[in-house]
Amino acid sequence: MNLRTGKSKCVLLLGGMSLFILLLLAMIIWPWWSKIQFYDAAAAQSADRIGRYQRLLDSRPQLGKRLKTLRQDLGKRKYFIAAENQELAAAELQNRVKKIVTGAGGKLISTQKIDTDRDGDKREIEIKVRMKGDVVALSKVLHELEGQLPVLMVQDISIRSRRTVKGRRQNRVEGYELDVSFGVVGYLPGGGK
Repeated sequence: MNLRTGKSKCVLLLGGMSLFILLLLAMIIWPWWSKIQFYDAAAAQSADRIGRYQRLLDSRPQLGKRLKTLRQDLGKRKYFIAAENQELAAAELQNRVKKIVTGAGGKLISTQKIDTDRDGDKREIEIKVRMKGDVVALSKVLHELEGQLPVLMVQDISIRSRRTVKGRRQNRVEGYELDVSFGVVGYLPGGGK
């Protein structure tokens, strides 16, 4: 019986030792294996990113041609003020505003070019307009300015109303007149950036 118990102890001891060795190997191999998997995934992700960047670099000439075509198309559609510099563009914009205001039945009081060299942007042209008229004239002016080409934006509008009385006591006509000031912003075409 001693022999049998000795063999079973030996088997238990051998089994315990092999289990210990397996656990020890697993503790060593598992972190190593997970690190390999992490680095493989990172390498695959980096290779995918490099491939996307390479495709973008390869498509750059076609995108440059497309951008050039779009810029030419924008120039043909007259979205911008057609002038060689800011001063000429401001003068053209002032003449256009004068025609629109007088055509709408308003009275142009003044126009003034505003310096807009914000952030080195030499493409933006802004003028300050002051006019008088009624609501109908003002609505026509705003509609004409923002509804046609080149693209213009009206901003910083200020409207004051003043009551007017015309005629004598019996034929008296009461009305109102609006004193309006606003900014008009347009753009010169951009360079070949």
